[in-house]
Amino acid sequence: MGYTESLLATNERILYRTKQHWMAPIFGTIAGVLVLAGGVALFAFHFTMGTDGFTGTLRNLAYWGSLILLVVGVAMVGYSYIQWWVEDYAVTNQKVVKVAGLLSKRTSGAALEKINDVVMEQGPLGRMLGYGTLKVATASDSTDLIYETMRAPADFRRAMLDQKMEFEQADARHIAEAVRAAAPAPLAPAPQDTAPAPAPVVAPAPPDATAEDKLRSLAKMRDDGLITPEDYEAKKAELLEEM
Repeated sequence: MGYTESLLATNERILYRTKQHWMAPIFGTIAGVLVLAGGVALFAFHFTMGTDGFTGTLRNLAYWGSLILLVVGVAMVGYSYIQWWVEDYAVTNQKVVKVAGLLSKRTSGAALEKINDVVMEQGPLGRMLGYGTLKVATASDSTDLIYETMRAPADFRRAMLDQKMEFEQADARHIAEAVRAAAPAPLAPAPQDTAPAPAPVVAPAPPDATAEDKLRSLAKMRDDGLITPEDYEAKKAELLEEM
């Protein structure tokens, strides 16, 4: 397990990983390269000096001085390359991490939800060779992250912002589920009062026919030929008796 993996929390995993561009140690070793160049020049110059007397002494001083410069220059260049090799940049499902240092480790990072803005800077040479500087602004100014001479900064930025969006969406889903779980159950609708069905309207019974009406009906039946005059007289006599 690497040092970066040892920093991960439970259920945390690395989604994207990169480091500085190979140009970074070159920029960081300009002084070392100059020291090396001075050592090589001094070493070549000592061959032009004589070996006798004062010039011989200067020759020896130039020789040992060139060796010292070469050793110091190699040490400076080597240290810069080792620092470049061990530097690690990572995006996890919870945060961004920056690890530097060989024996003494320096770790910095920021949680995804704390990231406010990401600024990418690339010069003409950086666009051609594929490196740039990434500045990550967080909610706290003291924890802003600067990734200098990063390899493929656009890919790192994309991975970071994609994971930040996914993290925020997952957090919103969890909040919505918690709100739904805490919401009280809906009340059952109150039973509606059912009004009794109206009683059927019964048509009033027609009034009893009077004796006069019956006589008129008998007379009409006689006139229409439905009954004989004898029947008419018999029914008429019955009606008169009832009256």
